[in-house]
Amino acid sequence: MKWHEGGSIQYRIRTSLRARNLRLTISPREGLTVVAPRNFDPRRIPAIVERKRTWIEAHLRRFAEAAIGAEAAGKAGHREADALPDTLELPALGESWQIRYQPTNTRVVGVLAEEPERLTVYGAVSDHDACREVLKQWLRRRTREELVPWLDRLAAKNGFKFREALIRGPKTRWASCSAKGTINLSFKLLFLERHWVRCVLLHELCHTVCMNHSPRFWTLLGGLEPECREIQKRMRDGWKRVPAWVEKREGE
Repeated sequence: MKWHEGGSIQYRIRTSLRARNLRLTISPREGLTVVAPRNFDPRRIPAIVERKRTWIEAHLRRFAEAAIGAEAAGKAGHREADALPDTLELPALGESWQIRYQPTNTRVVGVLAEEPERLTVYGAVSDHDACREVLKQWLRRRTREELVPWLDRLAAKNGFKFREALIRGPKTRWASCSAKGTINLSFKLLFLERHWVRCVLLHELCHTVCMNHSPRFWTLLGGLEPECREIQKRMRDGWKRVPAWVEKREGE
């Protein structure tokens, strides 16, 4: 195929052995393509393209606007991820933390909870990657301090046993349970509603008894949380509640 031009519209012609009639296709990547039957006279194509000009230009304009919107959204998302947070809203714990950044003459970065619901990030705070990392480490500590004891209480109350609880930060899982009874909890659970987190904890405890998602599993979980199915549907968009800076990797 090669590029042709009709007026101000560029297009490519593709000969098809299967095509019975001439047709026009438009895509964001390839633009306008004219698909012609094997014996179609190419001299007729410019006039056909001209007759379809309004339709073609409308589609090309829509693709261009979508591309501009996607680029703007990407830039906005990048700026949001690069900016350091000034608050931490943790619905799972019912907490709202204010963050203060205090530069000091040191290369390291640390974080202190000096007052109730007030954090101070200190040190080389111009290093945004390091600041984000210490804040994520702090979130992991809060998860261990609050969610693991909660998991213990739910296990004891409902007759479950698990081997240990580990705190992780995967991008696609809130929690998991191994065949040996180790439960992994994401620190990103802190950004979810408290009753959602309770459902996640019960979900993993039920996996200590039933490792699959069989009817037996759902009956067990449903007896502990009757709204489990509905909660899981609402949690499909739960990742949108995780701040962009949390997912940003060092050096990005």
